[in-house]
Amino acid sequence: MSRTPQQIAFLEANRDRIEARRTFQFDFRSVTVRAIEGSTPWPDGTHIWIPALNVIQAEGIKASGVMDAHPARYRLGRVTPDLGLAVLSDESEWRDRRLTQRLVLFLDGVAVGPAVHIHSGLIADIRRRDSVSSDYLEVRVEGPFKDRNAALLGKYTDRDQQMRSPGDRGCEYVALYESSGAEFVGWLPG
Repeated sequence: MSRTPQQIAFLEANRDRIEARRTFQFDFRSVTVRAIEGSTPWPDGTHIWIPALNVIQAEGIKASGVMDAHPARYRLGRVTPDLGLAVLSDESEWRDRRLTQRLVLFLDGVAVGPAVHIHSGLIADIRRRDSVSSDYLEVRVEGPFKDRNAALLGKYTDRDQQMRSPGDRGCEYVALYESSGAEFVGWLPG
């Protein structure tokens, strides 16, 4: 949905007073969490978006073209009651579930026009990052073209593993093993 000429003229006339806030919708299996940047909740007429209190960060989305395959990374600085550790500890709650980021323009606390879609993808990984100076959840979201450059079983190459988990050495020797002639015998049910 696009803005009407009247909405565009209204936004242009009030450009100094327009506030832009991002929304983040997590569609988990058992619950949908809707968060909005800022310190005040936002009722959109259907749902109430909880304030994110500046705890959500989204890295710049890398764009190399229409069929971009780079993952997006989000940080959640605090766990809400709906986004409890029980939800996050059960991988079936979040694996391949949709996360959508949009931009909403406000004038004096009232949304003007439709939300602008920024990014949408499927959650590939959620990890808790805990250090002396910070404690947050890192959410990796991948788009529909995540496997476009992968060969059959390409996820088992060191290159693909390094893209997914930099520093992981688990697949470093796969190519050597494949060329060694070694075989697994009797490991497949038969």
